[in-house]
Amino acid sequence: MAMCAERVSSVVILSVLLCVVVSFPPGVLTTPLDDYVHKPDPHYSYHEVLEWRLKGPGYTMYLLNMTSQQWLTEDEVDRSIWWHYLTVTIPDNITHPEAALLFLEYGDNTDRLPGYDDNFIAPTRMVALSTGSVSADLKQVPNQPIVFKNDSLQKSRVEDAIIAYTWRHFLDYPDQPDWLLRNPMTKAAVRAMDTVQDFVNRMTGNQPEKFMVAGESKRGWTTWTTGAVDKRVFAIAPIVMDLLNMKANLHHFYRALGGWTFAFDDYYAENITSRLDDPNLEKLAAIVDPLAYKDRLTMPKYIIGTGGDEFFMPDDSYYYWDQLEGEKYRRWIPNAEHSIDGHEISLFFSLGAFFLSVVEDSPRPKMTWTRETGTKSGRIMLHTDIKPMTIRSFHARTLDGKRRDFRLVNQPPGQTEPQPHPVIWLPEDVQDMGNGTYVAEFDIPAVGWLAFFIQATFPAPHGTALEFTTEVHIIPETFPFPDCHGTDCRGTLL
Repeated sequence: MAMCAERVSSVVILSVLLCVVVSFPPGVLTTPLDDYVHKPDPHYSYHEVLEWRLKGPGYTMYLLNMTSQQWLTEDEVDRSIWWHYLTVTIPDNITHPEAALLFLEYGDNTDRLPGYDDNFIAPTRMVALSTGSVSADLKQVPNQPIVFKNDSLQKSRVEDAIIAYTWRHFLDYPDQPDWLLRNPMTKAAVRAMDTVQDFVNRMTGNQPEKFMVAGESKRGWTTWTTGAVDKRVFAIAPIVMDLLNMKANLHHFYRALGGWTFAFDDYYAENITSRLDDPNLEKLAAIVDPLAYKDRLTMPKYIIGTGGDEFFMPDDSYYYWDQLEGEKYRRWIPNAEHSIDGHEISLFFSLGAFFLSVVEDSPRPKMTWTRETGTKSGRIMLHTDIKPMTIRSFHARTLDGKRRDFRLVNQPPGQTEPQPHPVIWLPEDVQDMGNGTYVAEFDIPAVGWLAFFIQATFPAPHGTALEFTTEVHIIPETFPFPDCHGTDCRGTLL
């Protein structure tokens, strides 16, 4: 654990155990994820890094050093005790003491102390001030770098390299579900909520009782699973991670690209792609696939993706959207790749607006749409019960007819480094058909594929705005490659 000037404080163990007890009503079947997350762990504690505290105009920011758990043992990994930097912003004027935002973030355990204006700390502060609510940013999800003691390469692993290694281990040893990295990542988020409640109560005499959880990429995946295991989560905003219905979706990746995106290189190195049809992959999905928890994920969901994501596909939702229960919204950010670089402020404005709309139970649009394809054109017909302030469509074309590839960066076969792949999304007006119905229609291209969606902006509390979109429609509705089967799914990176 990093050592700093500190004031030691521990969460009352009884309250933590109570959270475990009330997390699920009687009769709800638990999974290995539930078992891991709710298993008591004596390593949990936190303290404030006193010299970091910042009093700003209208708020105070605090930095906590939180130990969330022990994952595996020292005989299995070189970093079994997980600790995190957790920043908490408490507004001077708290108008919604009952609710808080928890944003899950990456970071290495070798990093310096976070800065007050770091990429995601400053925006969470902005959300705290604009919503009158406590906001928190949890770093080092997962703890990294990590070296596995049984790794023949003795590689210092981060991010996907850790996940891929634990997936491969589980596929080999499916009786060891605790190895799956999603378990400790989710537990870290749950412990962060415990910590925020205890710390804010100490500082203000009140504590938030419910949380909206958000995060990007691996943290977006953890956003889903945190919502699945903890009843305190009243809304989720998973960002650039919608690989739900994993097996079907991965098979669709192969049909679109004829191989695997270069961004899957860590999984490729662990031979995961050749095991796509391994029965143990279904056991893995039963633990980590958010769709396995669809009956729990009924809270409002704000699912955010990017048009040029190099990890995931714009039509992933075809394989899960209709199966999701409860209130659900999409937002596509055009001309952005997986990291969302340059779009952080827009993203957090949207998160703040969604947070307020749910907390204050303000009207949100009921949006329904259909995707249709004829012999010459395709269209999206959107119906909404609230008139949008602005509405338009975006469309993009693949650069050729070889692959159904909308990535902003790719790696052509035979190349060893990624390169720009300028698939640009362009705006276009939509047809207003009256009575809250809008249509976007495009001709089917003679070569390649065209993707499009409708984007609408709606009023939200206190002058904020909600930006929602339809799903993406890709025309023609064809794939350039046949599906793969068994070990033939090994494929190649591109």
